[in-house]
Amino acid sequence: MSNLALIQPRPITFRTSQNTDWLDGLPIIGQPGQGGVVAGSANVGTGTLAIAAVAAGTPLGVHAVAVTGIGGGLTGFTVTAPDGTVTARGVVGVPLYAGGITLALAQGSTPFAVGDVFAVSVLPTPLDITGLVFRLDARASKTSAAYALQATSAPTDGSLPTIAAGTTGGNVAMRVTRATMAACPPGQYPFDILATDPATGLTVTAFYGLIKHAAVASLQD
Repeated sequence: MSNLALIQPRPITFRTSQNTDWLDGLPIIGQPGQGGVVAGSANVGTGTLAIAAVAAGTPLGVHAVAVTGIGGGLTGFTVTAPDGTVTARGVVGVPLYAGGITLALAQGSTPFAVGDVFAVSVLPTPLDITGLVFRLDARASKTSAAYALQATSAPTDGSLPTIAAGTTGGNVAMRVTRATMAACPPGQYPFDILATDPATGLTVTAFYGLIKHAAVASLQD
């Protein structure tokens, strides 16, 4: 069974031109995974932070866990996402789900103090995309049904693939020739890069965004 259902759509902007080949690597296709936990160097408490799980869709980057209050025999803490949004508030000793991360703070021999912090890194873990077929559909405009440009990792006419798809590393890259790009008029084209599992026929969006196509590479913004 493929990992198709684990692919999360990601936005991206491409800048291409008529006088160059389109050789462009895409971000690794992966799912969020735990990159590690670091305790603040000035922490008073000797307790630990345990990460039980990281769910699909969890924002990538560093999530901050900070002790924010002590009272009534309870120690409270706040979890903040990489963009600064508070995702949850919890109590030491009780598991908590915060913005995709299931975690728990545990007291050590020295209790936590207000201001004690932990950093939780969430990084992409590459998905195995073996056997999946990728297709780019770029439209002439947001309201147009006409294609300005198409590319695929599995052409049916015997030609070379115009999308290179890897396997366990989750790597996908564009490799569209200059001749094809020269035939595409300058402009801005909304696109989707779709992933299909040939075994089931199911398709999901892997990437979406805008292609900014210029006449000459040096004129790109």
